[in-house]
Amino acid sequence: MDSLFPASPLTPQLFPDMGPTTVRVIDTETAGQKLEEDAVIEIGSVDLDLATGRIVNPMQTLADPAGVEINPHARRVHKITDEMLEGAPPFAEAVQPFADIRLFAAQRASFDRSRLRLAGTWLCTYKLALRAFPDVRAHGLQSLVKYVPLDLSDVAPDLEGLHPHRALFDALCTAVLLRRITAELLPRCRDLADFLERAERVSNEPALLARLRFGRHRNIALRDVPTDYLEWLIREPGMDADAVFTARHHLQKRTEKALSAFARPLPAA
Repeated sequence: MDSLFPASPLTPQLFPDMGPTTVRVIDTETAGQKLEEDAVIEIGSVDLDLATGRIVNPMQTLADPAGVEINPHARRVHKITDEMLEGAPPFAEAVQPFADIRLFAAQRASFDRSRLRLAGTWLCTYKLALRAFPDVRAHGLQSLVKYVPLDLSDVAPDLEGLHPHRALFDALCTAVLLRRITAELLPRCRDLADFLERAERVSNEPALLARLRFGRHRNIALRDVPTDYLEWLIREPGMDADAVFTARHHLQKRTEKALSAFARPLPAA
């Protein structure tokens, strides 16, 4: 487990304050990819009670793209047609039912947050999954469903008639993912509030990659990448922020390990 989720001693509290335990897990389908040229065309969400694991309150709506043309690649992915969007409410109206909560989660939270502009705390299940399941083959949503694997049986009725990359389908899968992440990481935290505090920090940092996505050491676990290559990564101008963050993390761990070995007392003669 990485350094942000070490085991913490359980300290009993006389007056525990659970705080909010319900997170709105949300997904957005859009007309394209670039923020400045994009428009939201579908929103889907469910509410996950982190204290009980219950997933409730499925919501979904299409939204009028206000004249923004749907990118052909995006259309192939989510399969939302112009005909389906006829009569859909404008974005400002469509987003309102989703705004009555202050704790959100999404698989790529920076994408959804920038487009929905909903105020509150946002958790990124992609970055959290990298911490909880670093050895999984890939960390896209459907890869995590397959390789963790995730049990979707209790949300199966709501998945009927939908497919991956529709907003409600992905929100349901992401909620199950967050529930599984919580089960993995919460035992290493003092309580749920401590977990949420750490999860927010992880979500606001660059991603701690499990493997490099480029270069001669592509797809090799970061713990196995040579030190001199990691040092080159952090010196190289314009390098990917996630790669630099990850390289610094592993270099620090290696330094701490070396210092610990150096400081260990010699065996008695």
